[in-house]
Amino acid sequence: MKKKIGRLLRILAWVSPLYQFRCALLRGCGVKIGRNVYVGFLVMIDGEYPDYIEIEDEASVGPGVIIMAHSAASPFHQRLKIYVMEPKKVKIGHGAWIAAGAIILPGVTIGKGAIVTAGSVVSRDVPPFTMVGGHPARPIMKLSSDVDAVFP
Repeated sequence: MKKKIGRLLRILAWVSPLYQFRCALLRGCGVKIGRNVYVGFLVMIDGEYPDYIEIEDEASVGPGVIIMAHSAASPFHQRLKIYVMEPKKVKIGHGAWIAAGAIILPGVTIGKGAIVTAGSVVSRDVPPFTMVGGHPARPIMKLSSDVDAVFP
């Protein structure tokens, strides 16, 4: 019953017109979401392991982003034990910005103040205050270090 309620909450969050309501619904599913977080329209959160996902304060997740905490193989691969992967935690750091259409894969930590450009596929950790982009995402530039004075 709990999974069915979680699915319903995720569907409502997916189409909710208000980002504050989306955050509240996702919290109800088990996603850890901090204060002043923006979650865009049509964001897809892992349905099997929402409790493995953490979004820290003041982070922004653009529309159409996919955040996965697990990657299940086909029944064929599972039966033959060719591909077995346990769920892994995903953490989006304080003030990070995930632009529209990015895909965040299991086990990734996006550092404080980092930026993931639109359409990127993130398969590795992103250092703090770094902009990454591409498929797979690679560092594009280091962001100004002056932000530490404003962003403790």
